[in-house]
Amino acid sequence: MQVEKETVTLEIIRESLKQDIRNISKPEFKKWCGKRWRNLFLTEALKDSVAVEAATQKRLFANTKDRPTKQNVAIRFLRGDGPDEWDTEMPAATPQTIQQTNLLFCPGLLNGLLPVQAFKEAFPEVERTFGINIIQSDSHPVRTCKENGKDIVKAIRKGIGLDSNAVPIAPEDALPPEGDFLVLCYSKGMADMLELLVEKPELKDRIKCIVNWAGAPGGSYLANSLHQSLKNFEIPIKEEIGGLLKLVSPMIQIPAKWRRLSEYDVQGALLDLTTKQRAKFLDENLESIDALDIPIFNISGSTTASEVPYFQLQGLMELNQYDANNDMQVIQKHSKIKSPMATDLAMVHAHHWDISYSPFPKNLRLGSPNLEHPFPKTAGLTAVLLFLQELELIK
Repeated sequence: MQVEKETVTLEIIRESLKQDIRNISKPEFKKWCGKRWRNLFLTEALKDSVAVEAATQKRLFANTKDRPTKQNVAIRFLRGDGPDEWDTEMPAATPQTIQQTNLLFCPGLLNGLLPVQAFKEAFPEVERTFGINIIQSDSHPVRTCKENGKDIVKAIRKGIGLDSNAVPIAPEDALPPEGDFLVLCYSKGMADMLELLVEKPELKDRIKCIVNWAGAPGGSYLANSLHQSLKNFEIPIKEEIGGLLKLVSPMIQIPAKWRRLSEYDVQGALLDLTTKQRAKFLDENLESIDALDIPIFNISGSTTASEVPYFQLQGLMELNQYDANNDMQVIQKHSKIKSPMATDLAMVHAHHWDISYSPFPKNLRLGSPNLEHPFPKTAGLTAVLLFLQELELIK
């Protein structure tokens, strides 16, 4: 058993951040933060029976019965340093009620068009555990980052969006959230949020920290290919939108009644996710974003060809040419923010959908395996809240 004996401690980091939030940029603090989040994650993941079963099932060339359960869970759901830290002992953490901080979720591309919502079970669970107010931005599924910023602002200032159960909050029922925000960004939601911060830097006064959860701040090579193939399409009429979106993802669920039909901008959304567009944005704005003094925490994904749906295999193989540690949609370089105020917490072993989505319904899997999505989302989100509470970034 490895016992944590490093000179950096929670108390040292906490006091240092009170003096100057930019002290989070110290390399030794960043290292401790990553190790601590991974430790909390493993502790919480052991409570997830589905995750434990997935981690301990017999696999080729690996006899999981000869290893402790915690080690199996670490090997199954963490990459990088994570699996080697499975027996590191650090203090337990107890959830405290969160009253002054709201959790704002910024979803990704195709929000609401896939078979399930992101964090469908995790959001209600952590809401009960921590008492935290959760609001999800009603970001449009397919339009530009700048336009989606309008939806995020509505959530922050007016409380208009979706609740923890993904139930829409009607404008007449919405209450402007009090207090500050922890912002959780998934996929394109991270790019949406960064563009909003550049447009409205005054929001920094309400944002305590940002968690970049399998985000795409650097875009995706797959978006490059899709944008190139679709950029010359005429703006589709209502009957054609569904077919066009199926080219983006075959898992699209065509709604009986289209919401916000006039706002669809397939070419614009894909252009904003191209690596060239995102690189240009970051080159021009990353320094000013860092100067807002908002801590950003990166959690990225990594998967393999045997772990993705068959219709995502071609994309994964394309990304493998650049980085074998990709999550089937984004490589590590494009999934992380690299700046003094940004800290890498973990590279988890999960594909882009597994890290955020519940299992897809069996009748909607197109005959493909690897849509069970056993990654312990609630454990990951609980670890985030416990970690940020310890640092006193949220209260």
